[in-house]
Amino acid sequence: MSQAVALANGYGCASPPVSAPVVQNPLKPLYRDCTSYSLADTTTSSLITELEKRGGGTTQQDVEEALRELVATMVAMAEGAASPNFFLSSLDPGVGKTTAMVHFIRELVRSEQHSGASALLCFSRHEEIVRVAKELKLHPADYAVFTSEEGVNRLSCTPPNEARVLLTTHAMVKSRCRDNSFSDADVFHYQGKARVVRVWDEAMVFSEVISVNTDQLASLRDPLRPSHPVLAEFVTGLEMELVSIGASGIFTWPDVENVTKVCRWSAKRGLGPKQASLLDTIYALSGRHVLLRPPRKGSSVISALNNRDAIPDDLAPIVILDASGRVRSSYDLLGKSKGNLVKLPSVARNYRNLTIGIMHKGSGKDAWLKNGDTLAQEVAQLIDSKPDEEWLVIYLKGAIGGRTPERIKELLISDAGRVQFLNWGKHQGTNDFRHIQNVILASLNNYPETDYEMTARHCSGTPNDQAIAATVVSQVQAGEHMHHILQALCRSYVRQGSGNECGVCNAYIIAPPCSGARAFLPKVFPGCQITTWKPAKVKLKGWVADAIRQIEAYFAENPDGTYLYKDLRKQLGVKDISNFNKRVRKHDSFKIALDDLGLEEVTQGNGRYSNALAKKKSAFEPIAGSTCIADVPG
Repeated sequence: MSQAVALANGYGCASPPVSAPVVQNPLKPLYRDCTSYSLADTTTSSLITELEKRGGGTTQQDVEEALRELVATMVAMAEGAASPNFFLSSLDPGVGKTTAMVHFIRELVRSEQHSGASALLCFSRHEEIVRVAKELKLHPADYAVFTSEEGVNRLSCTPPNEARVLLTTHAMVKSRCRDNSFSDADVFHYQGKARVVRVWDEAMVFSEVISVNTDQLASLRDPLRPSHPVLAEFVTGLEMELVSIGASGIFTWPDVENVTKVCRWSAKRGLGPKQASLLDTIYALSGRHVLLRPPRKGSSVISALNNRDAIPDDLAPIVILDASGRVRSSYDLLGKSKGNLVKLPSVARNYRNLTIGIMHKGSGKDAWLKNGDTLAQEVAQLIDSKPDEEWLVIYLKGAIGGRTPERIKELLISDAGRVQFLNWGKHQGTNDFRHIQNVILASLNNYPETDYEMTARHCSGTPNDQAIAATVVSQVQAGEHMHHILQALCRSYVRQGSGNECGVCNAYIIAPPCSGARAFLPKVFPGCQITTWKPAKVKLKGWVADAIRQIEAYFAENPDGTYLYKDLRKQLGVKDISNFNKRVRKHDSFKIALDDLGLEEVTQGNGRYSNALAKKKSAFEPIAGSTCIADVPG
């Protein structure tokens, strides 16, 4: 963000010319006139007044109680009375978590009884820092900003260690605390001491996966050979050893520096940023038990994986403001394994004003690569069905070369100017689209399967040399899907509403049956209506039509069966395998029809390649205790 943008927001502080005298902000701004003896009462009173003015009605009692508990926890931190725990507030988006933080910080700075208390506020995005800084309405002497973006830092001229309130990013905290404690990260200190009030806005990810694969190891050989031939030979030997072991089991990573006698800093000299980062990973894995896994199904590449802490334990006490806390199983697992996570009172909104239509189709990167035109056409036709209304489309940035928005716009008959696009990765924290009542998730936000396993291991405290139950990994995977869908849909008008009811909104999701979305959505949005978003019918012709009829008949009688392609060819009277593959298996309409039927290609027997069809397996079991309003024809 440029300095001009910062100044335009009314908070900027232009750098003075070298010859100009430095103007100090007053140590005690005149607006500090708070004489209240109860920081909690003052904060809660101003908070409820704003929320009721915003919502046009009385705040629901259980919501008010949850907000009071959140405020009381922040007060306890300010007074040094909070236990060293991670306090999770998972009130839904739009209820008032961040607003509560804003009101508390205002009153904290005004309170004469808490003049020595300081605060650290952590955000996921620079844009959120700019927004919250504006909402806080603090004097520049009272706050500072510390990020990697100088334009954002110039929201205030106050040095970070002299400001009562410091705003920073999640990434900055993680990078400065990596391999260190929070108490040692003096960049976040106030007057030489760690800040006592700490708030983390949005999701807290407690670990990060560190991994390297055999292709990456091979890419380091030539760059390392001229300067460090011993290290180059070590990397070559490591690659060969991983290949010989195969993509399963455990491997003890050698101590790189001890074996090669080459220190990390010397090895990185002269390498490009990507190669240097890769070398950092190789050294970081030293002495660890790593898991060996293929990065994806069918890949011949072997990845070595491990976890490392992303959040130091002594960052506690800290308040986490994450609406997804009620659906992410990672928090539950962490609370059980470490015992230092406390869930504050929470209330889920009533989502009866939200209708979600689900189209059961593949929507990942591979699906968009194979069927991108068909998927884009489905989205465009839906948008055209409401030509006078605004839309928000959330999409995969990496799909079809990042051209998803352009492709959809090209297919629209109606005005494309009323359609907003937001890629996964930027779907949290922003309120720019809260007025839009039609939302399309053109895909789910998927991670590599190995990431779900590593997250499950870290949160449950399961080391790499012990087995982990598949159900635990599935719970984590389902929780992450629920988290992303909740955050994405709540960028829209659904976050508005009155009292405990959400705003009126229509959402549409493209997700394969195996995602389990239809089963878990009622847990994410209690009271919502689940409908079917029916795709436009594609008329099948020739061999493809005959093949699909045979396949439908087979699975009608054998729902759990496996249908060999050789049997299908026999039924169709086709003897030439290459002709069958060309005119049926590789035909786009055949692939789409299989996806609609919830079928996938599988390998039957000892062969290396897919030779049969079977029902896709659901990744998740139905959520216990969830209910779903009867399917409404779409």
